[in-house]
Amino acid sequence: MQVTAALVAVDALRPTDGIPDTRRRAHDPLSAQLPTHPYELGPAAEDVFTALGVPFSEVLHPVCASRRPLLRFCLDWTEQRHHLAGRLGAALLTALLTRRWLTPGPRPRTLVLTPEGHGRLAAVLHLPPSP
Repeated sequence: MQVTAALVAVDALRPTDGIPDTRRRAHDPLSAQLPTHPYELGPAAEDVFTALGVPFSEVLHPVCASRRPLLRFCLDWTEQRHHLAGRLGAALLTALLTRRWLTPGPRPRTLVLTPEGHGRLAAVLHLPPSP
């Protein structure tokens, strides 16, 4: 969720509902895909996602038709924050795993941010340095 919030902060994603962050909106279902979402690509989207290793133009215009929407957001159960899903979220995950900035964690569905990954994400998304 920190990555999605950072994508909003650097204007790669832009809220369309006037709420400047990724917190749960009053109508959001708990721990589920949002049927509609309050985000669009921001003016920095191409530069930011490209810097993160996402083949941005391919994701926007996939060679083979995908039923997955470009942008989709889900609400995390524990933090009550939106996180990026859809074709763009999947492409970002693939890029981070391919570069080994993220690695599989010790439990199913968990990921570990590597030191290199933290450094690169911090540089591109203006995150604080690691503790």
